[in-house]
Amino acid sequence: MLHISSLLKNSVLTATVCFAAASAMAQSTEKPTDPQIADIAFTAGQIDIAAAGLALEKTKNRPVRSFAEEMVRDHEAVNKQVLALLDKLKVEPEDNDTSKSLVDAASKKQAELLQLSGRGL
Repeated sequence: MLHISSLLKNSVLTATVCFAAASAMAQSTEKPTDPQIADIAFTAGQIDIAAAGLALEKTKNRPVRSFAEEMVRDHEAVNKQVLALLDKLKVEPEDNDTSKSLVDAASKKQAELLQLSGRGL
């Protein structure tokens, strides 16, 4: 059975994977460019929005739903600000290995989460 704490742990694990990938890029010899950083930030936000959407689809638990709704609202607001800043600066986000690894890790985690069910949902 899946309990609330398991769902929250999985959300934290997803965030940890995102931070680990960003840290790996930061430790490499090449520093990311501003367009790459923008893409990483936007991609991470999209991943969190998707994870929250999945939680909203799967759970009836009020605290989990509330947290997921907050994540969607906050990350959509941040992504809107990122896009507005990029537009103002006339900068296009640039796809990069970190963004790709974030998407790959999130896809794998989402596949795991889709298999979960139980009373805690």
